[in-house]
Amino acid sequence: MREKRAKNKIALFLAALTTALTLSGCQYSSFDEYLEILGMKEPAYEDDYASREETLVVSEDSTSSSFDLAPSYQPADNEYSADEIEATGEISFASDGETSGTSTATYGGGYDADKSYSSSYKELTEAELNEQMKAARQNAGLTPDNVKKLKSQQQGLYAFDRLTGSGQTLYVEILSIIQTMSENVPVSTTSDEAIDLVFDYVCADHPELFYVDGYRYTNYTIDGAITKISFSGNYIYTADEVKEKQTLINQEVNRILAGAPSSEDDYYAIKYLYEYLIQNVEYDLDAPDNQNICSVFIEGRSVCNGYAKAMQLLLGKLGIKSTLVTGTVDTKKAKDVRHAWNLVLCNDVYYYVDVTWGDSSYQVGNGENADSTRLPAVNYDYLNVTTDEIEKNHTVSDILYMPDCASMKDNYYVREDEYFTTPELVLVGDLFNRRYQDGSSSVVIKCADRDVYDQLFEQLITQRQVFNYMQGDNSSVSYTTFVDTNTMIFWIR
Repeated sequence: MREKRAKNKIALFLAALTTALTLSGCQYSSFDEYLEILGMKEPAYEDDYASREETLVVSEDSTSSSFDLAPSYQPADNEYSADEIEATGEISFASDGETSGTSTATYGGGYDADKSYSSSYKELTEAELNEQMKAARQNAGLTPDNVKKLKSQQQGLYAFDRLTGSGQTLYVEILSIIQTMSENVPVSTTSDEAIDLVFDYVCADHPELFYVDGYRYTNYTIDGAITKISFSGNYIYTADEVKEKQTLINQEVNRILAGAPSSEDDYYAIKYLYEYLIQNVEYDLDAPDNQNICSVFIEGRSVCNGYAKAMQLLLGKLGIKSTLVTGTVDTKKAKDVRHAWNLVLCNDVYYYVDVTWGDSSYQVGNGENADSTRLPAVNYDYLNVTTDEIEKNHTVSDILYMPDCASMKDNYYVREDEYFTTPELVLVGDLFNRRYQDGSSSVVIKCADRDVYDQLFEQLITQRQVFNYMQGDNSSVSYTTFVDTNTMIFWIR
């Protein structure tokens, strides 16, 4: 048993420690002056680097929230028989900062994640349904032929494939009910916990369902035992509003995809979308619709859930498989903060992608760094990363099984020749030359581990050998470091 997870995903805060400093060819800058520039008075990060005189640490000023949801049952009049009792409940995505109660549930952690609910799956027969129930299923498109067709269409979707055959039936029932914006439709289970799990799986595969933020259900019981459950989506827009917003979304999606690179190599499309969303969407906790794709494609402002769902939708349009990943992150001052990002299949290999944490507007807007000039517009530390790398500051929830992502083949830094497995200064010099030639404003060095990072830090910063690779009249150089991810950035323009 574990704490039931929230339906509302909130924005998260950068766990990477950011340091910034200006090195001078003859002396270091004034720390007091630099602290005043950043609006700070003293370092706040307790690490072995904090004792070094050269390091100025930007303190983290983040907060955390968590949400727990549970069904609240309200008795209702018996509408169907003298023995059958109806009760209703609701699960919805709480808004940021609100709490809705607590509950517990057990979920599978691997394939056939719904196996613990196998005994609760129940194929509905004509004899069990009254005319109103039959009509509700018919209007929601839940005919035997259509259920079979829908199941075939979902094959290959990440979350759908994790379910059993009966779980997949419930999945397409919930999906079809939401797609038709139907209400009070009987489904083939007698477990509200099964509905809870499968609803999450539907949402993980379908970012286009922007008009639903939760669900409602009705239990029908005889002598305290649930005999049937009916399901309703919690729709936040009318059908006309959905149509209007969908038109705007389609226009923006088509415009974005028009600039996507034409290549059989998935890496270039993933990189393009990662950069596009970061450069064109602002991180904003107050953005309307920030839990769905409307915030990204209509408003241009969002939080982690909006970023991740937009990325998933765009990747799907390009034929690249991905899914929504939920979990938590730890920052300096906040633990177990809810977050959402993506699992992406790049060139037949799985990687993690976190667009939110790649956006400097998120970092600056939340006090992670008071000086936006000390951060790159795009932070590539979260583009095609391994499980080991993401788990340095992210924890994946157990809602949906995730594979072990171990390949570095299509990691951004590997593909861009910025990945250092040894502290060879000759390679550093080559990288600086390439960045000067291509007009870059910075040189990014990603180290394979902490040992390589420490050695390069010692040589380039402590011993000031970075000045050997600076071109032009440079008597000082600014740099930014992300200790958690073993990354350092030198500003050359």
